[in-house]
Amino acid sequence: MIVVKVGGSAGIDRRAVARDIAAVAASGEHVVLVHGASAETDALATTLGHPVRTLVSPSGQQSRRTDRRTLEIFAMAALGVETFFYVELLRASGAEALGLFGALSGPRKNVRAVEGGKVVMLRDDFTGKVERTDTDLLRALLERRKLPVIPPLAVSPEGEGLNIDGDRAAAAVASALHAEALVILTNVPGLLRDVGDPSSLVAAASLEEAEALAQGRMKKKAMAAREAAEAGVRSVILASGLVERPLSRALAGEGTRIARAAVAP
Repeated sequence: MIVVKVGGSAGIDRRAVARDIAAVAASGEHVVLVHGASAETDALATTLGHPVRTLVSPSGQQSRRTDRRTLEIFAMAALGVETFFYVELLRASGAEALGLFGALSGPRKNVRAVEGGKVVMLRDDFTGKVERTDTDLLRALLERRKLPVIPPLAVSPEGEGLNIDGDRAAAAVASALHAEALVILTNVPGLLRDVGDPSSLVAAASLEEAEALAQGRMKKKAMAAREAAEAGVRSVILASGLVERPLSRALAGEGTRIARAAVAP
């Protein structure tokens, strides 16, 4: 079983991703797709006159400020655009894809941010974390040769929709399903020693090496890699989603393979 996370950054070729995922699934592999929605959310927020705001945590991590209106816009982008496109493209490529909202659940986070030099608690932020994956539902669908497509949204115990990190959501799904591999497709070739030099790609890294090399958004991916690996997922791969046959190429050795101890791909 393979869990694939496809980033929501601009430039990702949805058609190439869907075509390749469908081909891998047709070979007999069980596949679950978790996708992002960042670029579509930013564009839609601008169109609707509710500009994106970025939070900085006390530790320096940046994230999206998710008030209720931003959550609604995020859901429009994630479910109304990204899930829609992936289900449509996967079906056109022969895969029996189904979009799922509600398969992931967990609590709202206690979001703290630095504002005006002070640390404040944001009680109206709808950001959450995954604590439960509906594995019975996912396994039932996979046994019927369906391909679940999961947006980066969860439901709280109180029934509230929540914005969740797509990389860590994919790690949670991979962990819950005891997947053999978690493949994270993004807009860079993998982990780079020099972020400005694609030729500095690291082919294999331990969890510690990945965390040391990760910068910016890659920090969340390294965190997701650790969560998946520590839960027993044998292989976590960071690779480009900007190429033809991105999943097949990642499984064949392209990108960065992360494990508890670095091994050759």
